[in-house]
Amino acid sequence: MTTRLARGGLAALAILAAQPAAAQDAPAAEEPRPMSERRNGVAVFAGIYSPDVFSDIVTSPWDTRTEDIYLLSISYSRRLATIFRHLDIEVEAGAGRRFGDNDSFEAYAALALRWTEFPWNRHLRTTFAVYPIGPSYVADLSPTEVSKDGRSANWLNYFALELTFAAPSVPHIEGFFRLHHRSGAFGLINGSTNGADFLSVGARYRF
Repeated sequence: MTTRLARGGLAALAILAAQPAAAQDAPAAEEPRPMSERRNGVAVFAGIYSPDVFSDIVTSPWDTRTEDIYLLSISYSRRLATIFRHLDIEVEAGAGRRFGDNDSFEAYAALALRWTEFPWNRHLRTTFAVYPIGPSYVADLSPTEVSKDGRSANWLNYFALELTFAAPSVPHIEGFFRLHHRSGAFGLINGSTNGADFLSVGARYRF
């Protein structure tokens, strides 16, 4: 028995002694690509429709009403440039399906301006984006959207506000909140001042 224990102990010591050498021989872990090289992004998001006007949702989100109209969408984005060190200029295109009380296809394309520098980014990487302009198409308008000002149309302007969050260790995987909006751009398109708004949450992978 003693001999077996001694042999087992020697074997264990030999294994432990061999581990540092094995670790030295093992290839080093590949460094993750920096965010500056991750110019593309794919995202999926889902939202619920609000009959309220955009300004009311922004100023009083706690009073926002919702209806049984839902949106599931996917998107692709690409960063074109970075200016002032922390302001990314992006383009994005997306397509999705409304379901519930409004069954319809919709799609959009938009320019995005994204601010990437916040003082707490070492703890929680945060970005804020505005999507100011781009075409938005909906195949079948919901009655609520039409009744907002009586001038909604299949083609309107796309606008969105987005706030993203990511762990510093995996900054290329983001969760986000988005106010997904379409309207006539202050009446410039079809005289429409209101359109549709979806309170959305989603996830994005940057590569």
